[in-house]
Parts: sequence; structure tokens; C-alpha cells
Amino acid sequence: MSSVRWLQTSDVHLRADRPERRHALETVFAAAEEHRVDAIAIAGDLFDRSSDAVGERAFVRECIEAVAPRPVVLVPGNHDVDAYGGGTDFGANAIVLARRPWSRAIVHGIDVVGLPYQHGRTAAQCLVDLDGDTRSSILVAHATVTDGLAAAFAGEGEEGAYMPASASDLMRRFAWSALGHIHGGRNLVRRVGDRLVAYPGSPVATSRKETGPRCALLVDFEPGRGVLAHEPLALGVPFWERVETDCAPGAEDQAIERLAALATAARRPGARVLARLSGVSLLAEADLRARATDALSRAWSATAGVAVPDGPAASGEARDVPEGRPILELQTTSYETLVRSPIVAEFVERTQRRGVEVGGGAEIPGGVVDVAARGVGLAATEVGQHRLGLQRERPAERLDRGDGVVVAAELVAPADLRAVVALAGRGLVGPGGADRGQREEGEQADGLLHEAMIAR
Repeated sequence: MSSVRWLQTSDVHLRADRPERRHALETVFAAAEEHRVDAIAIAGDLFDRSSDAVGERAFVRECIEAVAPRPVVLVPGNHDVDAYGGGTDFGANAIVLARRPWSRAIVHGIDVVGLPYQHGRTAAQCLVDLDGDTRSSILVAHATVTDGLAAAFAGEGEEGAYMPASASDLMRRFAWSALGHIHGGRNLVRRVGDRLVAYPGSPVATSRKETGPRCALLVDFEPGRGVLAHEPLALGVPFWERVETDCAPGAEDQAIERLAALATAARRPGARVLARLSGVSLLAEADLRARATDALSRAWSATAGVAVPDGPAASGEARDVPEGRPILELQTTSYETLVRSPIVAEFVERTQRRGVEVGGGAEIPGGVVDVAARGVGLAATEVGQHRLGLQRERPAERLDRGDGVVVAAELVAPADLRAVVALAGRGLVGPGGADRGQREEGEQADGLLHEAMIAR
């Protein structure tokens, strides 16, 4: 039997006030025509809410019928779980697999199993009674793979696993699992031989967290053999690109120039650049924002010869932003506000009075401590990941490297760690308890020491 070419997409989140999402779906179907695919799979959340299907269904039906006779497989996601009932019409070539716990259809000789989103259940629980030839089976599902996929973003307000699934279990059951729910990130495709578990990501950014070019996924599948080839297909729709740098008190201008350089380097066709400035600043927020905005505008104008194509904004949030200009995201902390915090003030006062011991003897020269890093989240479960450990029997914990965090262990139990306010000073090591290896490592790191207190 010859191979069948599929185009996989998901998470379009159609709604009346987001016309750029309609444009993205039209782009997906145009790509299906251009690349001569035999079938299309839409793995859930075609609509932003089930109620949105009422107004968007006619548009979807028009798109589906325009690619006939190609079959278009649809399964419900967690956002549109009730959008496919009541004999709704999505076109003669639409195959709706919405029955729970699962349903199936034969498409070009391939056994296609549809697994709609089901609250409170795992994929394994839903598929417990399923049987079939794994070499000839495809799963189209809206679920969260909990092993092997990293740094994934599933949409605003959707932290945690929705209908968890195991990649290894899916590979055992199906030659290809065409999944939806994850909008973007890294390592969203796992291929082992002729087996594939894959998310295409959303074809249009529904949040600024969804950065990078938007894609669909081309898959060549042969019944009895499995996946022959797969390829991400860039859709050419506008997308977000983010750059970021930190600033230290008194070094705001250098950080701003660095951010402007990063923003211009990220300029490419279709990109809407988000320029994020973090850290701690001596400047008033309005002054810092004005300086950064001016620097970004000047840097962008200097590269005006680089074409940025017209088209709809990457999301509704960007509609009022002038075409081509980077969008400043200011996420700095005021130095004055930080040092007024009682716990930070107490720490600074105590440090200035008697210094801070590190590894058994080093002190910050002159007892001077400067705030030079923003507060960072440090959950109790992350302590081991950050190699936080007791320094002998001294009342301090620290990371192994020169940019590590030092925490006064006598003040708080590890289970209570929440937010670390990092304070920088000079003199990582000195005479005394630190061994030679630590001393050399500290010198290579320019002696930068981050002391820290817990913000309760």
C-alpha cells in the first residue's frame, strides 16, 4: 500500500474577535493544497470555547469543504469539548471523532482512533479496551504527554497536565500519535524508528508566551510500516520573538544598549520582537521606560532596510503597536523599593556591620553590599536541582559556582524557601576556609558573590 501524506495542526482557538486566527486556519488549509496532502488532522481546541463554535462553524465548514475530497479529522479539546454534538455539520468530508472514551474511523486504509479530551482521566484509562494493529494505527488526541517533552507551553492558565499521557505507552499502542494541547516549546516531537509522538504547536500565537515561527506538521505514513517521514512546515504567519537582558543599578544605559542590539539581531520577516528588560534599577520607572523605548526606536530605524512584511498582528495584543517597532516589556525592580524591604534592610545593615562568611572565612571587602540581581523564584522542590547544600556545619547554604545564591540557613528551613532576593558584592573567596579550587573558580568569576535573604 502506498504512503499517505497528512497535515497535522491543533489549538487554533477560533473566536469572533480574533480574525488573525481565521487567517491562520486558512493558511493551514492552503498549505494542505500546496503540499498535496491526502488528509488533515486537527487535534482539538479548534474553537476557543464551545460557544464560539456557533458563530465560527460556517467558516470552518467552508474551509473544510474547500479541500474536499480530502478527509479532515476533528477531535474535541478541553476548550471546545461540547462543540461537536447535536448533529453539527462541518462538511461532507469532515470526520468528527467526539464519542467517549474513544471512537475510530478508517481513512485511506488507516485505522484512525480519536481520543477527545476527558476531564479527570488519563489517556491510558480512556484507551484500556482498545485493540488493533499498532503498525497501522494513528491516534488523534488532545492530551498532555508527561514524559520526554520539555519546556512546553499549553496556553494561558493551563498549567499542569490535562488528560496525562505517556509517550512510551502511546508509542507501544500507535505508530503515530497526532496530539494537541501544547501550543509551543522545545522537544515537542519524539521519533523512534517508525513511531512518532508529536505536537505541531498552535498555528497562530494566542499568547506572548508562544514565541517562534508557527508551524504545522507534515507526516508521511504507510499502513503496516508506520511513519516514513515527518517535517515541520512553517506557515509564514506573524509570530512573537522575545529577547531579554538584565540590568544592574547604575548600569542601566549599558543594559538598554545591549537590549537594543539583541532586538535588532532578532529582526526577521514576520517577527514581532518583544524586548524584555529585567533586573534592578536606580532610575524611576518612567525614566527607564523612556530611555529604553528611545534606544529601541533608534536601533530599529538603523535597520530599516530589513523588510518586515505586512499582515495581521501575531495576536490581538499587538494590534495597536506600530508596525515593525519592538515592544518593550519592562520587568525591573526599583533599587529604592527593594532596599526598603524590612528583611533586605536588616540583611544589608547586618552585613555592613560584620561581613558575611563564605565557606569558612571570606568576607565582603568593606562590608559593602549592592543589589545587583532581581528576585528569583526558588521553590522547595528546586533546592536539589540548584545544588543547594550546607557549607560544612556553618549556618549558610550556597551554590557551587561564583554566581550562586547564598542563603542564611539559620533563618528559614529549606521547605519554606519561596523567593530569593539576590544581593551582589565583591570577594567570593579570601583568606581562610575556602579551598584552592574554590578560590580559583571564584577569581575566574571576577569574585562576584550573591548573598541572599528569603522574602517571606
